[in-house]
Amino acid sequence: MLLENKYYQMEDATVCGMKGTFRIRLLPDCDIYRGHFPGHPVCPGVCHIETIKECAMRLMGKKMSIHTIRQCRFLSVATPSVCSEVNVTMDICPVEEGFKVTARIADDTRVYADFKGIMTV
Repeated sequence: MLLENKYYQMEDATVCGMKGTFRIRLLPDCDIYRGHFPGHPVCPGVCHIETIKECAMRLMGKKMSIHTIRQCRFLSVATPSVCSEVNVTMDICPVEEGFKVTARIADDTRVYADFKGIMTV
């Protein structure tokens, strides 16, 4: 995993078939925040997407690649100081092209990212 234990730490995972909820803790001392943005750290959108991919890999138990992003919306600004823990919820469904992945990064009060796409093994 590229970001696990560097950018975030997995606190809990609940998996039922091809659905999962992963509670992750953002690690504020990660080097990514030093450059994005110095003194005012913000979670980069690309890190949200990579975190979703890594959770999908954990759910499927296999290495996966993003084939197509059909929709990705960043709805609120996430920072490690404001939302130190978030939930990544996802549903994976086999389709002809690979696996349709629908995922959300949110906490109790805000949705930070919604993702719909196709991943392949």
